[in-house]
Amino acid sequence: MNTSPTLIVSIDFGIKRVGLAVSDFQQKIALPLTTVPGGKLVLLNIEKALGHRLAQIERFIVGYPLLLSGKRGSMASLVETFASQLEQHFHLPVELVDERLSSQGAERLMKTVGLSRKQRAQHTDATAASLLLQTYLDKRLSKRLA
Repeated sequence: MNTSPTLIVSIDFGIKRVGLAVSDFQQKIALPLTTVPGGKLVLLNIEKALGHRLAQIERFIVGYPLLLSGKRGSMASLVETFASQLEQHFHLPVELVDERLSSQGAERLMKTVGLSRKQRAQHTDATAASLLLQTYLDKRLSKRLA
């Protein structure tokens, strides 16, 4: 059994851009990592961005675009396909996690800290991935404590 500390990586998938965030080794804090180009090379772009962290990853979580009603959004089938490809490429478990309002939350957060529109555009995807991951980590922790 592997008892080495591991990371969880969160992905905010988009056709043009993909935001990445990573947990700390205690899996309590989510940190924005970077944004990589989407498209045909998205898996290679993710692999390159993760670099030396690859051997330390326990699992991926991917934002699942549900509508406010809880029904699947228009991007859901693309995200499902991407998640399947991600799992096959990295040979690691992938969980789809409800991402409702993560991008809007990221935008609000960045406005609060005073980032310009240009700065917000550069960081929205990684920040959204970070918010998604922090919510996931907090829920896991609260289940353990219950």
